[in-house]
Amino acid sequence: MLHEIWEPDLKVLFVGTAVDGTSDKLGFYHLHPRDRFWESIELGGITPQRVITASERKALEDGEKQGSVSDPIRQMFFEKKVSQLRKLGIGLTDLNRRIISSGDKDKLAWPTEEDIEEFIGKVAELKPKIVAFEMNADLFVGLFKSRYPGVTPTLGLQSFKIADAEVWLLGSTATKPRGEALTQQEDAFFALGERIEAL
Repeated sequence: MLHEIWEPDLKVLFVGTAVDGTSDKLGFYHLHPRDRFWESIELGGITPQRVITASERKALEDGEKQGSVSDPIRQMFFEKKVSQLRKLGIGLTDLNRRIISSGDKDKLAWPTEEDIEEFIGKVAELKPKIVAFEMNADLFVGLFKSRYPGVTPTLGLQSFKIADAEVWLLGSTATKPRGEALTQQEDAFFALGERIEAL
């Protein structure tokens, strides 16, 4: 299971549903070929450049298949990426840290009540300024409606906080929305970028 990147007082903590199998196998977050997370946070101005490029992801995948990337080289590569994220005040985690997921529709990987409680307690302890959920909007609402009645499926800033952290919904980056839905998701990332810059 991937180690979460979460330390006290982050500017923003990005929260997924569960670690996907490709990312777990390759050793870092958001490495599935269809996942647009790294592209989206660059587009929103949250990072100054792409933290992990498509060519780096492909090299990791090819190296894994051929057994040509040694563990020390892979470790140095990921340590550099983690260092970049820490300097920017960015963290990464998943609500369900027990099961490797095969995708957003994998109901076995959906977080439990215990997962949510543990996450809320950790937010209160480590105090990120923003928690930004990149997951399906309906799942997000289903997970939090009983605790936070103001939750909505609308992308962007939510009307409630978790502990003292602002809550944002960004939608899933694992599948590419189309038309208006894509525009709304890109707008949410842009708005989050502006909010982080103002912190």
